[in-house]
Amino acid sequence: MRKICIFIGSLALFLSKLGALGFGGIGNVSSGMGGAGVALKASPYGLYYNPALLSADNKIKFGFSLGVEYRQKNIDKIVKINLGSLESLPKNMEILKNTLNDNQLDIISQNGIVLQLSSAVLREEFGSIALGYFGSAFMGASFNADPNRLEMIAQDGADYYKLIPDGDGYIRQITDITDYQDHSLVYAIEQGNVHKVVAQTFALSEIPIGYAKTFYFKNSNLNLGLATKFMSGISRSQSLYLKKDLNLSSEFGKLASQKDFDFRNTFGIDLGMMYEIDFPKFRYLTFGIVAKNINSPAFNFDMNRIVIKPQYRAGIAYNQQFFTLAFDADILPNEILNFNHKKLQSQMIGGGAKFDLKVVDLRVGVMKDIRQDDVLIFTAGINILGIFDIAIQSGDKLGTNGYAIPKYLGLRVGGNFSF
Repeated sequence: MRKICIFIGSLALFLSKLGALGFGGIGNVSSGMGGAGVALKASPYGLYYNPALLSADNKIKFGFSLGVEYRQKNIDKIVKINLGSLESLPKNMEILKNTLNDNQLDIISQNGIVLQLSSAVLREEFGSIALGYFGSAFMGASFNADPNRLEMIAQDGADYYKLIPDGDGYIRQITDITDYQDHSLVYAIEQGNVHKVVAQTFALSEIPIGYAKTFYFKNSNLNLGLATKFMSGISRSQSLYLKKDLNLSSEFGKLASQKDFDFRNTFGIDLGMMYEIDFPKFRYLTFGIVAKNINSPAFNFDMNRIVIKPQYRAGIAYNQQFFTLAFDADILPNEILNFNHKKLQSQMIGGGAKFDLKVVDLRVGVMKDIRQDDVLIFTAGINILGIFDIAIQSGDKLGTNGYAIPKYLGLRVGGNFSF
């Protein structure tokens, strides 16, 4: 157990190359309700999820949240593998091959504090405004493999053979030295200059200012919102090749001690819309849509270029006083550009319910990344008097090799209140 903790802890210092970011999540209310927040009137985090929500009611809202989430795909499978003995253990060779084809490790911390001003007079005469600060750290790693050098080809004296899985065993197929040197995973590890681990840290600070205005129609209201934000990014990128004598924990420890951060600034723009039904006996249904980072904010670092591409999400919510239902879905997939040769995408859907019992709020939900068919994520949260709030997210699958570590785990603590 100690070995895998050191391994994951070391990798957590870095993040695979970002060409885009997922929609993410800040705040405990939505986190406990399956990530739904685009049409959620009760949340104080409209400045993050949908600026149109700022004018959804006549309340002043305040919220703060600290959160961390962990997600890995196939990394746990290779913790015990000895890169120097692949030929003698064909099963390990197969595991390493499959892992290099599809892998990712991410540890993300998203934190925020928001103040929303939407009194009755301010909302009617001018509109609603909000100020905030969002701080995020994206850390992780992935393997960058040459897809042409992943074949299970080994050497036996002067002979060369390819291993073909056959049930619980393997069939040996005779080949030659050219095939071995050009395509063998074993030979690539022996050379130590083909497959590598690439990792990067990216810290993002945002100072957003939001504005929203309500337009009243017969039996409905339309809320339009805009948020502009100053964005500051810090980046560091490192890499090392996979070779027979590689000690991952030791090597990552050395890389972690290097201080070669790069700083850049830019700005971003979010647009949102929220449409609510306003019949005399039915005024609880809302529909929301948001476009975040529509200007594709870019950080031109010395070693790489990180672009936060636009993210589009739609949501629906039933916002009754003591009971709320909400559901969100990414309209388009978000690219997650890591260093693996396979293109990764993320597209989240999810929803949940909130029960407002005055002294205590309870939340439950479920969410799923339909582009990453690996885990179903269950969520829950509780708020006591607005002072203490905790939200938990956990995947339904554990890691392999006997380690009871979830493939996805998230925790957020904070508080929020309104008046």
